[in-house]
Amino acid sequence: MSFGPMRYIKNKLCCYFSVIIMTMTGAVSLNAQINDTGSDQSNSKQRLAHVYRQAHILSNRDIHTVVPLQSIIYQPTKNESKVTEAPSGKFRFWPDFLPENRDWLMTFEVTLEQAKGVDPIPDKKLEEFAKINRTVIATYRRNPISVRPFKKPSTSNTK
Repeated sequence: MSFGPMRYIKNKLCCYFSVIIMTMTGAVSLNAQINDTGSDQSNSKQRLAHVYRQAHILSNRDIHTVVPLQSIIYQPTKNESKVTEAPSGKFRFWPDFLPENRDWLMTFEVTLEQAKGVDPIPDKKLEEFAKINRTVIATYRRNPISVRPFKKPSTSNTK
């Protein structure tokens, strides 16, 4: 009977060691993914590349962010180099990136109808953007949004 408690303790120790080994293995794997040194490096880069393919990349001062495609309403030639094809520097979310780059960025709040292309962005606003000479990003509720081109409703009646 003395072997019963020893067997119980041995089984518990094996379980604890298994959990510790799994935790350490997972931590090493996660660390490798974060540092881009793991075997899943190509998979993680493909996932990141997918995000960057679906967005404009704005870069300035060793930081970058992403905004949706078609969210840039006005782009002066002096800022064309700040819209890049590849990310460089540290990633910042839009709310953190914008205040640091107000010298060349501006936002314009659009309605959902303007974003859908149902209502146009007024021509006077577009003229103002050219005078201000900053990159203008369309936003809805302070977040970047794609803006479809305005399509005039067809006047033909179909019966």
